[in-house]
Amino acid sequence: MKQVDNKVLTKSAIKQFELTAMAVYLLGGTTRAIDTEDIAKKCHELAPTLFSWQKHKDQINLELVRVSLSDAKKQKNGALLIGSGREGWRLSTSGLDWINGVGRHLIPAAHGELKRGQSKAGSIDSVRRLRERDRLLASEAWRNWNETKTMSPRAAREIFRIDEYTTGKMLEIKVARLRGMFEDDVDLAGFLKNAGEAVFARDAQ
Repeated sequence: MKQVDNKVLTKSAIKQFELTAMAVYLLGGTTRAIDTEDIAKKCHELAPTLFSWQKHKDQINLELVRVSLSDAKKQKNGALLIGSGREGWRLSTSGLDWINGVGRHLIPAAHGELKRGQSKAGSIDSVRRLRERDRLLASEAWRNWNETKTMSPRAAREIFRIDEYTTGKMLEIKVARLRGMFEDDVDLAGFLKNAGEAVFARDAQ
């Protein structure tokens, strides 16, 4: 895929399902569920003709957005998203990895846009983030990882507050949510990626 220098994309630059994943990310879909209509609006901002009607280019084809969101969930397309039209859409851990790899080169300004939209200091979300950061840095898992760069599945599950009853979609949501909260934190991003891999390695056994 070729790199572009602005936020307006064409079919040659990005696939439709990839653009929906990018839209979910930009709308904060690492930490909360995003409504289909909000995603459609963001997709239209990023690529005005990619989801438009054939005859009415200024109109968003919502059904095409829905199909592309479902495509972004498929394993063959990288399983970038989780969710549905009814419950909303979130970025998966695979989707977060895609954003921080290929995705950031497709829309270089994307990360800056997300950061501009993040919670201001003193807000509830900001206070929660600081509290979570303190918890992570005080954990035994953090100390062990800094010393050995290893992570046990048990310690990893404690990091994400995962118990034996947390499986499937909820497991994915918990890991992606915490990773997304600290994706721009130079101290914690790698640590949480490693912890997430340990969680899923255990769950696959």
